[in-house]
Amino acid sequence: MPKALVTGVAGFIGSHLAERLIRKGFDVIGIDSFEDYYPRWIKEKNIENLVKSPRFTFIEANLLSDNLFNSLKLSSNLGEIDYIFHQAAQAGVRKSWGKDFKAYTRNNILATQKLLEFAKNLNIKKFIYASSSSVYGDAENLPIKETSPTRPLSPYGVSKLAGENLCFLYFKSFAVPAVCLRYFT
Repeated sequence: MPKALVTGVAGFIGSHLAERLIRKGFDVIGIDSFEDYYPRWIKEKNIENLVKSPRFTFIEANLLSDNLFNSLKLSSNLGEIDYIFHQAAQAGVRKSWGKDFKAYTRNNILATQKLLEFAKNLNIKKFIYASSSSVYGDAENLPIKETSPTRPLSPYGVSKLAGENLCFLYFKSFAVPAVCLRYFT
């Protein structure tokens, strides 16, 4: 059975993705730290059916926790991870300015780098990174194409573009098979 790790599993996209993967025959390990950008009860509601599934393992943890990835490696019931879907992020364009940027640096850049470090030592089929259309800034031409210039206009957009660049770097340096998806909201 294929196995997927989904970060940000209690979010809207992460929870629906995990449900879909289970329906497709995957075993899913879900990680979420319940960051307070959205109320905890909403996230708990998002995963209430998932936690009932024997094919789902939930871990409440921050991706920057020192022992998280060691425990993932050592846990015998988790086995090999085939896919990593990195949906976790510090959300919100407006809040990313000023002193709050530290949270975006930690949760969107440092956590992505730590997850890529973990992935480089696995034989994964794909690392899927959830980026954002915010990396484009004000598009000069519509519709926006994948090849359109990236000129973020917010610290949030900069943090998501940094995550994309880390994925490219880990692909080139360590052959981590990464792909970045730029979600539009």
